[in-house]
Amino acid sequence: MKIRSVWLTRFIGWSAACFAKLLFRTYRFTSFVEQPGTDPSSHTPRTWLYALWHDEIMIPLAARSRTGVGEVAALASRHQDGSYLVEFMRHMRIRGVRGSRNHGGDQALRELLRVLTCAHVFITPDGPRGPKHELKEGIVFLASQTGTPIIPCASFAPRSWIIKGNWTDLSIPKPFARAYYYLGTPITIPPNLSREELAHWRNIVQAEMRRARTAVHALAEGRHLEPTPTAPPLSRAA
Repeated sequence: MKIRSVWLTRFIGWSAACFAKLLFRTYRFTSFVEQPGTDPSSHTPRTWLYALWHDEIMIPLAARSRTGVGEVAALASRHQDGSYLVEFMRHMRIRGVRGSRNHGGDQALRELLRVLTCAHVFITPDGPRGPKHELKEGIVFLASQTGTPIIPCASFAPRSWIIKGNWTDLSIPKPFARAYYYLGTPITIPPNLSREELAHWRNIVQAEMRRARTAVHALAEGRHLEPTPTAPPLSRAA
């Protein structure tokens, strides 16, 4: 059954946010940040574009909600599940921007261009319908248009509930879990890219997302980490 009631959607979003706030307070965080000044849970010298997979979104939201530092926005689809997410984010003090590649993309792009002048933006680049962990070119195009670097993100908690979905899962750390997150080296995308250059930079960001995911699991295992980006940080040449 599809839920279209505005009030019911708001109630579901509010209820989920109340539960999440209580749950988030119990987490213990361990992080590895490759470049100082890029962690959205603390003060940063500028705004960033954070790329994180759909199934790993809860830990970054939890870490940021514990401090409430700085303005944060996130992209949500125009589907009904996006409506729940926007209501949830509103109670978490995160601005929701509605749109996707096929629905409202141009309007969302214009709003994101404005938002990035004063707020960080979280984007799940494998959405809104997958495939899982396959990066779409939208975040690369947005970074190219704005000059805002992309921060590859990964998170993991060994003790988690796994909520099964149609094309991806959602990992929710259990109460009092140790939550790990990893922030890679910023990647600045050159402007005025051709279609081939856009695909080239998509592959670079995809590789950095994979590297961050491998690294966060190593962090959870207690292994020593060294930042080893596959692309030159803040590079301007394709």
